[in-house]
Amino acid sequence: MEVFSSLFSGNVSAITFFRLFFNYCFVVFKLIIREFWWLILLFISAYFYFRLKLRYQKIVKTKKEEVKQWTTLEIKVNLDIYQTPKAMAQVFSGLHALSKGYLTLGILGYEQTVHFFVCVPFGYKYLVESQFYAHYPEIEITEVPDYFGSILPIAPTKNIDFWGSEFVLEKSDYFPIKTYSYFEEVKEEKRIDPLASFIESITILSPREVFLVQIIIKPLEGDKEKKFLESAKEEINKLLGKAPVKKLTFADWVAAFFANLLVAWYKLPEWPETSKPDGSAATVSSIEKEKIEAINNKISQLAFETGIRFLYLAPKEEYNEVKVSSFYAFLQQFASKNLNSFIANKEATTEIDKGLFKARRLLFKKLTFYQAARTHSLTSKTCILNMEELATLYHFPMLKVKAPALSRQLYRKSEPPSNLPI
Repeated sequence: MEVFSSLFSGNVSAITFFRLFFNYCFVVFKLIIREFWWLILLFISAYFYFRLKLRYQKIVKTKKEEVKQWTTLEIKVNLDIYQTPKAMAQVFSGLHALSKGYLTLGILGYEQTVHFFVCVPFGYKYLVESQFYAHYPEIEITEVPDYFGSILPIAPTKNIDFWGSEFVLEKSDYFPIKTYSYFEEVKEEKRIDPLASFIESITILSPREVFLVQIIIKPLEGDKEKKFLESAKEEINKLLGKAPVKKLTFADWVAAFFANLLVAWYKLPEWPETSKPDGSAATVSSIEKEKIEAINNKISQLAFETGIRFLYLAPKEEYNEVKVSSFYAFLQQFASKNLNSFIANKEATTEIDKGLFKARRLLFKKLTFYQAARTHSLTSKTCILNMEELATLYHFPMLKVKAPALSRQLYRKSEPPSNLPI
């Protein structure tokens, strides 16, 4: 009190006052640490406890979502495939009715031949078959053993090596990629099949090399769908130049209280208010218009939570990681600077750049990745793709695709005539 009275009487300078004040604060701080250090440990322990609890709950939730029993269906493509990927988009529209588990779409390049697979949870075989036959009556679907049985139960081994990675969208999920409509033309002879380049790349593989693409899809619904739509609408308002409506939280009121407390001796308190949307029209460029239209088109369709996994496997004497670039080239077709593109998830890629025990860590990472692919487990990161984007990545090549790696059936199944005598 003497210091305060001396300050106001002019006997003590402001510098001396603040020096004494900070010394006093330091003494109080040391006293708090000495007497209540156990509270700090308690808060740290509580932080790690809740963090580990959330991680455990996530693991339990993931195990519940994982499918325990799979049915593997191989789809054999007929010569007479005239449907564009739009037909596959309608297939995904029907598959959005999946209420339990998820589906794994597989494109396998093995023995210089392309094979199409769909792995479905036990009991959903007829749902999947009906959707595919409805839009592709020329195909043949047969139940087969899991395709990993014909490759290897475990990798890498002494004689086999592989490279694998997961792929996600580079930008926010509401920005779309280029879809099949970008490659379509009115005239059939001018149409481009985006899958043709990947099928052609399988032709250059040796009979013992393997390309595998797994696309894991799960219908987007509930809170995840709501959050996805809300973030897309916020982005549209941002592009239109509309200020977002800020919702006040309890933290805002607490922050405002302490801010007012610090300045209350010379200023009236100010409390936060809910911001109102700006109704004024803003000038929108052609690029922003393109983005708004593309986002609106994406969120207007049924969407799936999607994981993409790619694997290249070969004997060590034939292993050549450069061949992986053909898959990058396939994905690069769908990239757009103004919209979205695919990038590799570095955390899941089977590469280790630096650190101790590099070889052992790389081996463990590869074993974990291969086991996840073999059991059709969910990817570590996912993105959101609508049915049109999925149909662009996974569809049956049209008749004009003549790659040697593409195996087509030379026959077509049909119903017997109605007047056939019994």
